Amino acid sequence: MTRDGHPVSCASGLYTVSSEEREERGNIMRVFGLPAAGKLLRTTALGMLLCFTGMAANTGSAAGTEQPAWTLYEAEEAELDGTVVQRSRPGFSGEGYSTNFEMAGDAVKFTVTVEEEGYYPLRIGYASPYGDKTNYIEVNGHTAGEMMFPQTEAFAEIDFGLVELDEGDNRIDISTYWGFFDVDYILLGEREERRPVAGVDPVLVTPEPSREAQALMEYMTSHYGKGILTGQQRTSSAELDYIYAVSGKLPVISGFPAEEGIDMALEWAKHGGIVTMEWHWGAPGGERATLASETGFDADKAVTPGTSEYERTIADIDRMAAQLLRLKREGVPVLWRPLHEAEGGWFWWGAKGPETAKKLYGILFDRFSRHHGLNNLIWVWTTSDSAHSRAWYPGDELVDIVGVDRYMRDGDYSPLMGVYDKLSAMVDGKKLVAYTENGPMPDPKQLKRHKIGWMYFNTWGGRFIADGMINSKHHVRAVYNHPYSITLDEFPSEAIYGKASVPYPVRERKQTEGRSK
Repeated sequence: MTRDGHPVSCASGLYTVSSEEREERGNIMRVFGLPAAGKLLRTTALGMLLCFTGMAANTGSAAGTEQPAWTLYEAEEAELDGTVVQRSRPGFSGEGYSTNFEMAGDAVKFTVTVEEEGYYPLRIGYASPYGDKTNYIEVNGHTAGEMMFPQTEAFAEIDFGLVELDEGDNRIDISTYWGFFDVDYILLGEREERRPVAGVDPVLVTPEPSREAQALMEYMTSHYGKGILTGQQRTSSAELDYIYAVSGKLPVISGFPAEEGIDMALEWAKHGGIVTMEWHWGAPGGERATLASETGFDADKAVTPGTSEYERTIADIDRMAAQLLRLKREGVPVLWRPLHEAEGGWFWWGAKGPETAKKLYGILFDRFSRHHGLNNLIWVWTTSDSAHSRAWYPGDELVDIVGVDRYMRDGDYSPLMGVYDKLSAMVDGKKLVAYTENGPMPDPKQLKRHKIGWMYFNTWGGRFIADGMINSKHHVRAVYNHPYSITLDEFPSEAIYGKASVPYPVRERKQTEGRSK
C-alpha cells in the first residue's frame, strides 16, 4: 500500500494522517450516512476507510479482501478529567480533540461497549508536538500499560495492542504520566483470540556455547509460556532474607552488578541459582560516570578504531572479560545484559543514537565471544515497546533474549500484556522475552490466564522488594507460592551445573505459608 507514492509501513504501528485525508475520511463517513464525529462505525465502510488511510495495511488490501470493522470513539465526546476540548490544531477527527494533559490524574475517559468479553485491539489518534511523551493507558481501573507517543505535530495513529474487555460497558482511560500531548480518538477493533506462547528454539548466538549455558537455554525454552522464573536484584543477602521470611521461598535468579558482583555470583551459583548481570559501565577514561549528562565521553569515537576513546573502550572490555572468565572457569552460565536501556539515551552508550549503540554492542560481543572465548554468556538486550525500538535492536545473530525494564506505580501488578506482545512481535517470536527489571512484580495468575510469556522477572533491590508498598507482603507471598512461579527449590540445578548444589543458609521463619491457588 502506498500514500503519496510511498509505501506505508506497519512495522512501527504509527501512521501520520494528513489534513486532506482527514477531510476525505469525513467525506467517506458522510457518503455512507455516518456522522464524522459519531461514536460507532461498525460497518465494512470503516474497513474501506481504514484501507484508504493505511491503518489496515497489515491486514491486506487486495481487491475483494474483507477488512475488519472498527469502532471509533471521539475524545470530545468522552468524559474529561482535568483536560479540555480544543480545535486549534488542524487535521483532527470529529469536532475537536482533548488536550491540557499537565497534572497527574488529567485524563480522557472513554466508555466502550462490546457484546462479548475478550481481547480487542486498540489504536489511539494523537498528536505530540513537544517530543516523545509516555502516558498511562488504563482499562476498567487497571493499568494496561504505559504508551510512548512519538513526537509528531500532525495527528497520527498508533497501535497500543490488545486490551481485555468485559461484556457490556467498559472504560478506557488515557491519563498523564509525562503529559503534554493531545488525544483525538480511539479505535477499537474486533474481538480476537489470544494464541498460546509460541515456542523458541534453544539455539544460542555464542559460538560453541558452554555445556552449562546450553543446558540453561534448553531449560528456559522448555518452560517458556509454562511458568515464570522468579528473580531478585541484590547487593547483599538482605533481599533474600526478606523474601524467605515473607514467603518461605527463594528466587531462582539473582541479579548482580557486573563491576562488583562476581564473588556474590559465584556464591549464588553454588546454591544452584541462575545468575544475571548488568554492566553499569562507567565511561572509559577519567570520569567513570554512566549518565551521559555527567560525562563528555564520546560514544561515536569509542566505536572508531584508531581513536584514544576506542583504545580505552577495548581496555575496559578486556578488564570486564577477565572478571567474567572467573565465572566461566567455574562453569557458571550468565544471563548477560550489557548496554541496558540504551534506547533511553540517558547512559553514555545510548546518547549517540541506535547505530552507535549497535556498533558498540557488536564490538563487545565479538571481543567477549571470539577474542576471550566467553562462551558461558546468554546475551540479553534490554529494549522498550516504543515505535523506535526496532531501530535499536542489534539483530537476531547477536541476541538470545529481549527484555524490558519497567517500573509501574506502587502496588500495580499489571502483567503488561501489550508490552510483552510488542517485544515478541519485534523479534518475530524467535527470541525469549523477559521482564529484566521491575518494581512491582507481575501477577502470575494474570500471566497464566492471559498467556503472557515473560520468561523471568527481576525485581530491583532494597525498597522495591521490602518497603511493603511497591510490593505488599501479601503480594510477595502470593507470587512466590503460586504454581506458575518457579522458585529455587523447583529448579533442577544439578542438570545445569552438573553437580549437587549447597543449600542456601536461610534464616528460620516464624511461620510457614502454603502455596496459593
